[in-house]
Amino acid sequence: MGLINWIKGMLRRMFTPEEVYQIFNVQPAASSVMMGAIESWKDIYEGRACWLADDQEMRSAQFAAIVSSEAARLATIELSFELTGSARADYLQQRMSILQDKIRTQLEYACALGGMMLKPNGDGVDFIKQGEFIPVDLDSNGDIAGAIFPSAKQLGNQYFTRFEYQRFGGGTYKISNKAYISDSPETIGRPVSLAAVREWANIQPEVGIDNLERPLFAYLKMPWANQVDSSSPLGCSIFAKAIDTIQDIDFTARGLRHEIKTADRKVFISDKILRRDDKGKVMRNPIPDLIQGLEYNVDEKNTYHEFNPEIRIEQYRQSMQTFLNIAGNQCGFSNGYFSFDEQTGMVTATQVEADQQRTVSTATDIQKALKTALSGLTYGLDAYATLYNLAPAGTYEENYSMRDLSVNVTEDRARAWQMVLQGKVPFYWYAMNYESMSKDEARKLYQEAQNESTARGLNLDDGKGEE
Repeated sequence: MGLINWIKGMLRRMFTPEEVYQIFNVQPAASSVMMGAIESWKDIYEGRACWLADDQEMRSAQFAAIVSSEAARLATIELSFELTGSARADYLQQRMSILQDKIRTQLEYACALGGMMLKPNGDGVDFIKQGEFIPVDLDSNGDIAGAIFPSAKQLGNQYFTRFEYQRFGGGTYKISNKAYISDSPETIGRPVSLAAVREWANIQPEVGIDNLERPLFAYLKMPWANQVDSSSPLGCSIFAKAIDTIQDIDFTARGLRHEIKTADRKVFISDKILRRDDKGKVMRNPIPDLIQGLEYNVDEKNTYHEFNPEIRIEQYRQSMQTFLNIAGNQCGFSNGYFSFDEQTGMVTATQVEADQQRTVSTATDIQKALKTALSGLTYGLDAYATLYNLAPAGTYEENYSMRDLSVNVTEDRARAWQMVLQGKVPFYWYAMNYESMSKDEARKLYQEAQNESTARGLNLDDGKGEE
C-alpha cells in the first residue's frame, strides 16, 4: 500500500466516533452516515461510482465533475480581493494573493464534496477537503467552532500520524497536538513524542491564545440544505440530489457506445463458398467483415447478405438530453444549461443569460459562501501574524469583488458599443471591460486603426480613443 493510499485509508478509519473519542476524549459532530455520503460523493466525482464496478463497458460520463467545475467557474469569474488600510493589510493582501490561482480548483472540490476547510499553517494556507477533517465543537448557530485535523508521514517502515485539535475552551482558544506511531499502515498505533518527526519537533503539544473571537480556520460550506443529514454542520454535494440521474446518464452513455461499437457493416456468407485446403478444411477467412452463417437460400447468384445497421443517434441524444435537463435542475442549474452534442459530448452554455435565474441564484449563493470563508481565512492569517509577529500591527478593510451574474453580458456589450459610437465613453474603456485588454493595449489598437483609416482617406472621431 502506497503512502497516499495509506493516508486516505487512515483518514477514513479515523472518522468513527469511537476512535476520535479515544484520542481527545471528545465526540465528533459528524455522523457515520454523513461521512459515508462524503466518501460516496468522492467516488462519483472521481469516476468510480459503485454502478461502474461490475461492467467492463461502463465508464463515467463525468457529469459530477462537470457540474462541480462549472459551478466553481461561474462563482469565481472576475474574482478579486483587496485588503487595505495599513502595513498589516499589505501583508495580508500578499498572503491572500498567493491563493488567487488556487481558489477555483479548491472551490470545485468543495462543490463536489459539500465543503472545505481553509486553515493557516504559519507558512501558508492548507486547503483541507471535506472528509479529511473531523468537526467536533459547534457554536450557538450550529457552525463548526472546533475541529481535528489529521496529518500523516512515513519514515522507513514506520507510520506517524499527528492530530491537531483546535477549539475554544474557557475563554481561550486552544490548540492541542498528539502524535502516534505504528509499524503497520492498518493501525493508528501508540502515542509518541512530536519530536519523533523532524517537521513536528517545534510544534507545542498545547497552546492557548487569548482575545480571539473566531476560529483560526474558515469552513467553506456549500449554501444548500443537507438532505443526507439535516442535523450535520457539514455541507452537501452539489450533485447529492442527482445521483440516480447521474447513473442514468452513465447508462445512456454506455448504450450509445455499445450502439456505435456493434454498428459495423457485416457480410454474412455461406460456408460453401469459403476456400478450402486439399483436405477440405476451411482456410482462414481473408476478409474480416465476412461472417459465416448464411446457409439457407444460397445459390450461385445469392451467396452472401450485407447487414448495415442504423445507429440510433437521435434517440440516444434525446434520452441523454432529458437526463441532463433533470440532473442540471437537481444540481441548481436552469433547464437546458447542460446539453449533449454527439460530436463533442457534454457541453455547457457559453454564458449565463439573464433569464437563467436558477443558475444565477446557485452561483450567487456559492459566491456569498466563498466570500464568508475568505473573510474567515483573512481573520486567521491576521491572528497568526500577531501571534508570530509576522507583520506590524494594524487594521485592515476587506473588499471582495465577483461578477454579478444577473447582468446580461451580451446586452451590456451591445449597449456599451453604442455608447462608444455616440462618443459618450472612450474606446479604451470598452476594450478593457469587454475585450480583456489593458488601457495601453486598447489605446494602441485604436491608434493603429486611426492611422490606417487616415491613410485611406477616412476620418475617425479622435475622441473615442481619449479619456
